[in-house]
Amino acid sequence: MKRRNFIKTTALATTPLLFNGIPVMASSEVDSVTLEKMALSAINCGKILVIIQQNGGNDGLNTVFPLDKWSNLVNARSNILMPESSVLTLNNNATTGLHPAMTEMKNLYNNGKMMIVQGVSYPNPNYSHFRATDIWFTASGSNQNLDSGWLGRALDVKYPNYPSAYPSPEMPHPLAIQIGSTLPFSLQGPNMNMGYSAPDPNALLNVINGITDPSPNSDYGHELTFLRLMKDQSNVYRNVIQTAYNFALNSGVTYPTSNKLADQLKIVAKLINGGLQTPVYIVNHPNTHDTHENQVDNNDKTQGSQAINLTLLSQAIGAFQQEITYMGKDNDVTGMTFSEFGRRIKSNASKGTDHGSAAPVIFFGGALNTSPNEVANTTHPIPGMIGTSPVLPTNAAVNDQIPMQFDYRQIYTTVMQDWLCMSESEAAEVLGGNYVKLPIFDATLSDSINFEDENNQGVLLYPNPSTDGILKVLFSDTVNTNVQFTVFSINGSLIYNTVEFILENNSTLYYQNLSSGMYLLSIEWNRKKVYKKFIIE
Repeated sequence: MKRRNFIKTTALATTPLLFNGIPVMASSEVDSVTLEKMALSAINCGKILVIIQQNGGNDGLNTVFPLDKWSNLVNARSNILMPESSVLTLNNNATTGLHPAMTEMKNLYNNGKMMIVQGVSYPNPNYSHFRATDIWFTASGSNQNLDSGWLGRALDVKYPNYPSAYPSPEMPHPLAIQIGSTLPFSLQGPNMNMGYSAPDPNALLNVINGITDPSPNSDYGHELTFLRLMKDQSNVYRNVIQTAYNFALNSGVTYPTSNKLADQLKIVAKLINGGLQTPVYIVNHPNTHDTHENQVDNNDKTQGSQAINLTLLSQAIGAFQQEITYMGKDNDVTGMTFSEFGRRIKSNASKGTDHGSAAPVIFFGGALNTSPNEVANTTHPIPGMIGTSPVLPTNAAVNDQIPMQFDYRQIYTTVMQDWLCMSESEAAEVLGGNYVKLPIFDATLSDSINFEDENNQGVLLYPNPSTDGILKVLFSDTVNTNVQFTVFSINGSLIYNTVEFILENNSTLYYQNLSSGMYLLSIEWNRKKVYKKFIIE
């Protein structure tokens, strides 16, 4: 039997670490080509990503409220909608408010440490919890089935001989840690998804010396040797996790009690403070968000199961962010929330909502692109929000869905490139294609482009600046093929994407609806890609 088949069909019994009764699972083969590249790149750039999974399908319209669509909300969900006066308002964002249970997150938003990405989904969304979760975990399309996770695929490429040569001086720590649950499928690699068992002195010596206990010289014996080495390796990771966890942290931050999400994030904070180089942490909200009924209290619609869920989320994130700031790692740690889908626009007769499509994704941290000066006059000019309030019909029908504004893989590629220091080609390899980045982090697209590269000199763009939005494109050679022209804002947001057949070596572009400012133009043909800056006056 081959090792790959053996591992996929054999359950490996391991004992996870327990911190205050919470299981901590560490993965070094983060089960996906993606995670490996992410982890290695992240260690080199010192960034940490914390992912919070809200299982069950969170109701985005009862989390992030479109205040500019309030009358349509009243028509669609009067039996669960709270008074407009109860919604928490946000600085510099008159169109949007938060659930009153989210006080801590409101404060983060107002201080430039939170960002809302509106309308995140994918084409032809699936409304099954299991299938939709798999789609998010694997970064697949709705009609595509993958057997590895988006975070895990990277490790199999970077560590093809795992676990034989690891840990190593270059990679002494786990690449990903899951807290509070079993390892998710997002960390599933081509061969295994591993948790690590307790430390043992003999096991440490085995790993150091690269040996395992004797086993029979047979197929069974070879697999047993592999499993023993894997077990021994788990002891090493267990030891470094324990050492990091026990490092002193005296921030004075008080975490909320009776909040299992806060308990998990407190462990993450201690591990980060203890110097663990692990770049990816995954934690799970303890409650289901599958609120088909009784989403709100009969007598007070600001209360109920949704309020309980969001209170746990907001208080946990608020305390965690305080502690990260105390450590001086505010600009090195960012978090994001996700749920496998949103809920429908129209509520049901049971004071709940049914499975839907698009929903907001929320980021938090100190390195987000939320400066009013930076986002002014861009495609997304509201500080702390990418996208607009969802378009809602005046009288929503039972099957009406929130429209998608952004593909969730745009978020993944942005995280990989702008946060975890992966290249565009590496991110495309992980995701199976190119997706347009979003201006989530405090960096501009132009920072990553060498406009002086000789490859960018083969195309002339004029007049530049343009006063009427009309641009001439002149190629140095005859083209005679389809050319893709893509216009981005200076922060990397997609504005226009067109394909034109060019017979000779010139074309005219019409961008007369663009407001004044600087833009980026990507020109792609015959496997060539050129970037040009242009200005509209």
